[in-house]
Amino acid sequence: MVTLSDWLPYWFIASSRQHETTSVRFVRSAVRFIGHAPPEDMALKSSPLGQGIIRRLSSSNREIRLAARDAVLSYSQNLSWDSDAVAHIKQANRAETMQILHKLVQELNGPSIVEEVFLLVAGGIGRVSQMDDNAMCEVLPYMVRYYCSSNVFLRAVAMEQLLVVSQVHQVSVARLLSCFSEHISCALAGTLIQGLLPAPFVQCMKMLETAPSDFLNRFQARIVPELFIGGNETALKAVASILDIRLPVLCVNQAASIFARMFLMDDQPMQQAMLRFVSLLSAESELDKEQVEVNIPSLLRSCSVKLIFNLVLALGEHDSILRKRARSAIATVQNILDGANTQGVAVIVQQNTSNMRNMASDESPRSGGPAKPHMAASSQRLAAFVSQHILGVLAYMNELLRDTPETAMLRNEHMRRKAVMAIGEMVTLLGAQAAAHANNVVASLTPVLSGPIADCALDVWVVLAENLQHARLSADQVNSLLVPLVAAF
Repeated sequence: MVTLSDWLPYWFIASSRQHETTSVRFVRSAVRFIGHAPPEDMALKSSPLGQGIIRRLSSSNREIRLAARDAVLSYSQNLSWDSDAVAHIKQANRAETMQILHKLVQELNGPSIVEEVFLLVAGGIGRVSQMDDNAMCEVLPYMVRYYCSSNVFLRAVAMEQLLVVSQVHQVSVARLLSCFSEHISCALAGTLIQGLLPAPFVQCMKMLETAPSDFLNRFQARIVPELFIGGNETALKAVASILDIRLPVLCVNQAASIFARMFLMDDQPMQQAMLRFVSLLSAESELDKEQVEVNIPSLLRSCSVKLIFNLVLALGEHDSILRKRARSAIATVQNILDGANTQGVAVIVQQNTSNMRNMASDESPRSGGPAKPHMAASSQRLAAFVSQHILGVLAYMNELLRDTPETAMLRNEHMRRKAVMAIGEMVTLLGAQAAAHANNVVASLTPVLSGPIADCALDVWVVLAENLQHARLSADQVNSLLVPLVAAF
C-alpha cells in the first residue's frame, strides 16, 4: 500500500519557487493522497507531509496558501467510508489544526495578509466539525477575535466564515455564538478599552441579547485570569470599570484561577506573573493611601480548596509535562500553607522548581518503578494534604460533570473526560489513603457510567480497585463499589 511517506521524495516540487504553478498543483494533489491514506498516516501531528503542508499556509503565494488550506482540511474532514479509528484520528486533527493556527499567528511579526487563509482554515474546521466537537470551542473564539480586530478586511473574512459555519450547522450566527458564549468571552473582553465599548463588542452583545455587565459578570471566572496572564491590563481595567468593582477586588475574587494558571507556567514567567499580581494589588493600596501588605500565603489560604481543585483538574491533561507541573504545584501549595506567612515570590518559585525537579526524578506510582525513600515520604505527605481537601475538590468535580441542558454545550466531552482522568490521577496520588474516600469517588464517577466517557470512568474504577487491593473493606464498602457497575451494565 502506498503511504504518505512515499510522496516525501517529491516534496521539492512543492518547495520550488521557480515553478510556483507546479507547486500549487502538487499541494492540491495532496488532498487525494491524504483521502486514500492508511489510518497510521492520518495523524497530522506525526505526519511529515502534513507538517510540510502546514508551512505552505504562510507562503507568499496566495494560490499555494489556498491549496495548503484544502490539504490541511483533508486531514480533518470525515468521509463516509472512514472507520471509527480514522474518525477519532480526524477529530484529534481538528483540535491540532487550531493549535497550529495559534502558533502560526504568534510567529508573525504583525498583521499579515496570510491571516486570511488562517481564517479560512478555521472556518473549514468549523464546517467539518459537529457542534459538540472539541475543536468548535477553539474555532469560535478564533474567528470572534478577528471579527473584533481593527483590520477591516480580516473582520469581513471572519464574519463571512461565521455565516458559513452557522449555515452548515443550520443555526443563526446569534445562536452559534450563544452556544459558545463562555468560550468566546475572553476574545470579546480582550478588545475592551476603559471608557469605550468597541462596535464589534456591542454588536456581539446585541446578538447574544445581553448587557455587557451581565455578560462579563457571568464569565468573569474565565475572563479575569485570561486577561491577567495575557498581560492585558487595559482590558482588565475596563472589565473592572464595567462591573463597577475595584480592580484588586476583582483579581482577589478570582485568585484561585489566577494562581492555578501561574503555578502551571515555567519558572521565569511564573515569577514575573506573581510580581505583577503583587504590584497590581500594592499599587491600588498606595493610591488609596493605605499601607496594605500583600501576603501571597494568606491569599492562597483564602482560596485553597478551589485552587487545589484547579490544580487537580490539570492532572487530567494529556500533556505529561503539564501533569508534572500540576503535581509539583500541589506540592508547592502544600509547602506554602504549612509554612510561615513570610514567604516571598522568589522563595515560592524556588520551591516550585525544586518540587518539579523531584517530580521528574520520581517514578509514577502506576509505573511500577521503586520509589526512593525520601520520595515515598514526600508522596505520603502530599497524599495526606490532598486527602484533607478531597471533599471540596470532588464537590467542584461533581459540578463540572453534571450534565444539564444549560451546560451540555459549554462543558463538552473533552472537559468531562479531563475531569474524570483527573480523578483517576488524584486516586493514584492518594495511594492507600484512597480507601477512606472510595465511596465519594464512586459517587462522582457513577453519573458518567452511562455516557460517552464511560470508558474513561471504568479506567478510573480499575485504578481505584488497584489502590484498594490491600485495604480491609467491609461488605458494605465492596457493595458500594460493585453495585453502580452492575446497575450500569
